[in-house]
Amino acid sequence: DTRGRRGRRCQRPSVAQRGAAAMVGVGELWDMLRAGSIDFIGQKNAFDFQYYVIWIAGIIGFIYGLIMQRFLYTFYFIFASTLFSTVITLPAWPCWNRNPVEWLEPKEEAKDEKEEVKKSQGGGKKSKKKD
Repeated sequence: DTRGRRGRRCQRPSVAQRGAAAMVGVGELWDMLRAGSIDFIGQKNAFDFQYYVIWIAGIIGFIYGLIMQRFLYTFYFIFASTLFSTVITLPAWPCWNRNPVEWLEPKEEAKDEKEEVKKSQGGGKKSKKKD
């Protein structure tokens, strides 16, 4: 149903409009890839994607290799899936950074507190007396 809260019909954006909104410029994409930032949820999703793709390809490759009586086909399936998942998960694509972490600014300590900490730790060189 495409009705909003007040019962009016909502217009869904077309596929072209959704694609254009999700796309970023080539320059922005290049900057994202160079920065290499992936959030924690993106790391988990990338790991899960890689894990499942390689396992599924291994199972399919094993069955195909068993039917064809060539273990080399199993290797081909696993190797191809590893390359594919590496290309998809290794670069910091924007889909892996959808939930960026907002870090807090560090608190500035007062100079008096820093001096007290140094004094309590015995900051400075200790002289040793020779007897």
